[in-house]
Amino acid sequence: MEYIKLMFFSMVPVIELRGAIPLGIAMDLHPVYLYLFCLLVSTIVAVPIVLVFRQVIDYLRHRKYFNKIVRWIDNKIDGRAKKLKSASIIGLILFVGVPLPTTGSWSAAALASIFKMRIKDALMGIFIGNAMAGIIVSGLALHII
Repeated sequence: MEYIKLMFFSMVPVIELRGAIPLGIAMDLHPVYLYLFCLLVSTIVAVPIVLVFRQVIDYLRHRKYFNKIVRWIDNKIDGRAKKLKSASIIGLILFVGVPLPTTGSWSAAALASIFKMRIKDALMGIFIGNAMAGIIVSGLALHII
């Protein structure tokens, strides 16, 4: 039952995988199972975020007050699209992989939506980044690092 509670913690935007793993280790849960469960849930939660955020951006694009902001973001991204496409997966991996505040799955999914990344590429980048962050956080929580 504790694993299920921690799976929900790893879906919460502020806590995510970075907070759920140390909490689970403090609860004396098996570190490997804890890592795998939190990694899986933290990555899966990115799918609806990418899809919903794209719809929100499209909705705001057609609104009077937000149209200028969305157009400005689109112009900035379209101007650098070739550079961003080649480095976007690696950038997403590094963004999520370094366990700092506000650099988790939710933020990465929003960035992937803004950069108009394919869902497959976004999920791969978020998964690998979460795996890296989970290993770092687990190592720190277990006093290995």
